[in-house]
Amino acid sequence: MKKILILVAFILCASLTFAQNNYFFPSGVTFDPTIPTPEQFLGYPIGDWHTRHDRIVSYFQELARVSPKAHFQIIGYTYERRPQIVLTITSPENYARIEEIRKEHLKLADPSQSVNISSMPVVITHGYNVHGNEPSSSEAAMLTAYYLIAAQGDEASKTLRDAIIHIDPNYNPDGRDRHTNWANMHKGFPPVSDPMDREHNEVWPGGRTNHYWFDLNRDWLPLAHVESQNRIEFFHQWLPNVCTDYHEMGTNSTNFFEPTKPIGSENPVVPRSNYDQLNPLFAKYFAKAMDEIGSLYYSKENYDNSYPGYGSTYPDIHGGLGLVFEQASSRGHVQKSSTKEVWFAFTIRNHVRTSLATVKAGVENRELLLKHQQEFLNPP
Repeated sequence: MKKILILVAFILCASLTFAQNNYFFPSGVTFDPTIPTPEQFLGYPIGDWHTRHDRIVSYFQELARVSPKAHFQIIGYTYERRPQIVLTITSPENYARIEEIRKEHLKLADPSQSVNISSMPVVITHGYNVHGNEPSSSEAAMLTAYYLIAAQGDEASKTLRDAIIHIDPNYNPDGRDRHTNWANMHKGFPPVSDPMDREHNEVWPGGRTNHYWFDLNRDWLPLAHVESQNRIEFFHQWLPNVCTDYHEMGTNSTNFFEPTKPIGSENPVVPRSNYDQLNPLFAKYFAKAMDEIGSLYYSKENYDNSYPGYGSTYPDIHGGLGLVFEQASSRGHVQKSSTKEVWFAFTIRNHVRTSLATVKAGVENRELLLKHQQEFLNPP
């Protein structure tokens, strides 16, 4: 009888895990069973709770422990002594010569160096949760990392051969934990979707800003705060070809991805090829990813790309492609909008799909991105 109960429990657990994978990820993908899902590690389905920063750190450490495709590092500490981390994901063969790859990549910025880009991996940095109370992206970071490490098949192997992928799951750990603690502390059982409920209305100053109540998404250029200083130091160690910047907006919104508003929001330092070629090219991948799950989206109608101190613009002025994503927010576990209930898991899924679409676009247009950076940093 005991063996039967254990078997039933195992089958139930496997079924629940499959159901979560089936919701968040594209269909038809098989996963390495030795890699723990976020749900298996954390003990709850993604979207049921807001995950504290220390648990995200622990999950990334576990991925690095169990897989030769994942490599964990701490790049600094916040004012409240939370670690800023990066998980690097690539093939074991690439990682065996990771420093050689990094130095070769930096030669793109040196006009005195001759570089062969035909076999050079593209460098992609996924950045999440710079506004601490826009929390779906850090949850998406865990799922994205799991997918890239655990996915099996020829396409998955090619992706890790052709790319060095850095995942920074939380640009603002102090702000995120302020919001996480608030949302979890005030979660209703069952969850309450009323926008007036206490869960959806943080006390001031809320989780958006860092320890000193500063908006870190405006700090990529002034570098007034330690989180930004650590992040930019890591950025210049690699000069990524693609950098993502994940956000949330009002509950009554849908999803936004670049191109941004073309009139009055473009930076004159950024080459036209960024706006006219790269952004529209990547947008096709994002649209396809959203169409596959029936999520509404738009682009070009708003958001500004002129200030070089944004996380989505700073990479543009260094020969990369900075990409901002905005997602309707549940600001808790579920919140009623003007048309429907917006669930936390739904918001997470949207960011997962565009995260994976970014990697796919980066790998499939690897040489174009490398050539763009080389020409930008070495003008004729």
